[in-house]
Amino acid sequence: MDENMIIDNVKLENEIKKLSKPLRFRIFTTLKMPSSAFVGLRIQEFSMDSCTTSLPGGWRTQNPFQSMYWAVQGMAAEMSTGAFPFAISKSISQRLRMYVVGLESDFIKRAKGKIIFQCSNLSEAYIAVEESINTKKPVNCILISTGKDSSGEVVSKWLFKWNFLALERK
Repeated sequence: MDENMIIDNVKLENEIKKLSKPLRFRIFTTLKMPSSAFVGLRIQEFSMDSCTTSLPGGWRTQNPFQSMYWAVQGMAAEMSTGAFPFAISKSISQRLRMYVVGLESDFIKRAKGKIIFQCSNLSEAYIAVEESINTKKPVNCILISTGKDSSGEVVSKWLFKWNFLALERK
């Protein structure tokens, strides 16, 4: 590995591939985030550029009004923004503390059926983690996820303000 390389991109690509495998992701969510496993959260596509998650429609995700519960949408939207920094955390020599410190959401249309959430500004997280490694200070980063229904119409938009802090391993 190049001495100047802060984030090992080979390791990062491997972590992305691991999280992209359906069975491995299912085991991970069952052990670490059981509520997301219960509602059927999945990673559809995942790369260095974007992460797409999905939720099925149906009784596990619906509210009393037969649309998708807002908190379930938030879970999938957060995963589309948080999977990449999580993969980064597995590919660096430091520990990475990561928290959501702010959230904004807009609900445009009733969410019914399968909903897909996509975050396409993942490079912002990469830059923020590198900055934290270099400065040894917390860095905020805004990642945006958009939820769409099967017809491609936007049902919700989510803005997550993440805080990253790279810490020395003990």
